[in-house]
Amino acid sequence: MENNIINNWLKCYLVGPMEEVANGDGGRGWRDRISESLGERVDENGNPIYRFNPCEEEQSKIGMEQETFHKKVKGWLASGNNDKVAEFGGLIWNGKTYIEKTEGGKARLVKIMGDIDYVVNSDFIIARMEKGDVPCGTFGEACIALEHNIPIYVIQTMARTDYPGSFVQFVYASNGEFFNTETELLEFLDKKYKLKKKKRSKLDNA
Repeated sequence: MENNIINNWLKCYLVGPMEEVANGDGGRGWRDRISESLGERVDENGNPIYRFNPCEEEQSKIGMEQETFHKKVKGWLASGNNDKVAEFGGLIWNGKTYIEKTEGGKARLVKIMGDIDYVVNSDFIIARMEKGDVPCGTFGEACIALEHNIPIYVIQTMARTDYPGSFVQFVYASNGEFFNTETELLEFLDKKYKLKKKKRSKLDNA
């Protein structure tokens, strides 16, 4: 398998509620849209943007789809199984490290990143929440971003006064901003990070 070293790639983490989401899609819809748009872009060196999308990353950490996991958490809480909550919460936030054997029988250390890693390894955060959502981890991730001077860019879906005051403080103190639409955000990112859309070949339209 070819190894792509992405140390010099721009990276961003797509932050927002997943467990209690008003439209019932687990936070997938907007993440898929913005991830696709970012995937069409490259930086001035021709490198793509790596997107940390938790809707796609969760299973590698906890071994199940996010919808199944959220149901299990509620069951563990109801039954007082706090050890399970702690075990899987640790995997979500801290990731996991394990040893696997290669085909040649040698041991290889594998690290699967957790949510905290997604934040601190990002060049910027994109966040989105709507009225009726119940965000929780979103606020923790915003706080971590502020601590590490990582700007938070918010796709605005409601009046700014409807957002929790502390969250708005995180955004502005991180040198982040609110954007009225995804298009407005993308135009900003193109300018700030010198992004260009990939050139499409004739085969792309075949």
